[in-house]
Amino acid sequence: MEYLVVAFRSRTHTVKFWEYLQKADIKGEIINTPKEAGVGCGLSVKVSVNKAYMVKRALSFTNLNSYAGSFLVKVDRNGRTVRNAF
Repeated sequence: MEYLVVAFRSRTHTVKFWEYLQKADIKGEIINTPKEAGVGCGLSVKVSVNKAYMVKRALSFTNLNSYAGSFLVKVDRNGRTVRNAF
């Protein structure tokens, strides 16, 4: 299982970004930021990997200055790995 996590340094910006995605009909959810990412306010937006392009565009339109990074999270039987996505 793989998914994309978008992290912000502000909980308010996390919620605003999630709301923006919902209005754009991009499904996502607010989750705890994976500790392996080592950034953010503790909350992030989780979205499908196949929505990465749309998420990247949304980031440019929302102009939320507390953006901390996007991470690809892979979960398998060996555990969880987190790496920079873009």
